[in-house]
Amino acid sequence: MLRALAIFIVLIAASAGSAAFWAYNWWQNHSLTLSNPVDFEIKDGATLQSVSNDLIKHKLISGVPQLFEWGWRVTLAKATVKAGDYRFEGTLTPAKIAHALALGQTVTVTFTIPEGWNMYQIADRLEGVFPRFSKDKWIAAMKDPKLLSTLPGQPATAEGFLFPETYTFNPRVTPHEVLTSLIQTFKKHMTVDLIGKGQALNLNPLQIVILASIIEKETGKAEERPHISSVFHNRMRIGMKLQTDPTVIYGIWQRYDGNIRKDDLRTPTPYNTYVIPGLPPGPIASPGIASLKAAVAPIDSKDLYFVGKGDGSHLFSTTLRDHQKGVYQFQIAPSKSGAARN
Repeated sequence: MLRALAIFIVLIAASAGSAAFWAYNWWQNHSLTLSNPVDFEIKDGATLQSVSNDLIKHKLISGVPQLFEWGWRVTLAKATVKAGDYRFEGTLTPAKIAHALALGQTVTVTFTIPEGWNMYQIADRLEGVFPRFSKDKWIAAMKDPKLLSTLPGQPATAEGFLFPETYTFNPRVTPHEVLTSLIQTFKKHMTVDLIGKGQALNLNPLQIVILASIIEKETGKAEERPHISSVFHNRMRIGMKLQTDPTVIYGIWQRYDGNIRKDDLRTPTPYNTYVIPGLPPGPIASPGIASLKAAVAPIDSKDLYFVGKGDGSHLFSTTLRDHQKGVYQFQIAPSKSGAARN
């Protein structure tokens, strides 16, 4: 009797060991080759059991869900499944899938916000990157009072604070999460030193960003930005209007067709610096770090004017007479010459 019981126990142990060996072999080596990539979503709050069932429904694993759950608990006892969007392709094993879910190797999207883009251009790009949200929803998020409460000067929108940089996100993020990240990147560059230099020039943090955004739009040449800055500082110091075209364009952005007309320069808008004194009420674009620094570090000059030379650079002048000569040389004369050739 005792001998029979012992034999039975040995058989049970052998059977259990064989089952465990088979299960472990399935976990590590049972492979499945996908002919096409499979997108797989794990929602917040999903359990290991629900994920196991979904993996079978998507034909990413075979067998029963309990096998996947067993393998997870044995090899990844302290890990949890990470919510997000996953993309599986090629040859997979249950172990390979599990490690991807435990590490949160989700699908990501990467995009770049160029220096000098305004919030409408940024919203267009974000709509393309995150098609679940329309451009209007992105614009609405940029006007969210909760988001704006974290910005200096109580701006009406997040314009100017969406720092130009390359970003990577999970495609399931919300507009608030994306914009918060962009603003946090801005805050890293808006240092105490930079704010202090602005205060020495009678600029508060919001005004620094406003001026930097104008500088950003006026020139793409880094070496010119402190000189452009000096012109605007000189004008503000003597009470002279800034008269900068990029602010006019921003004020008529919704109907701007690529050309500024005389009526545009005369028509009052909050951003028409040919009409209003001083800085406009808010930024007109996202300035990069070079423009932020230039706004608080103008060169020492007496210049009040600049005109584009047609090659991306500018001619700077102290007097209106010299400026008018430059306008004729670099804008009027070439225009006449072109008309004559035509």
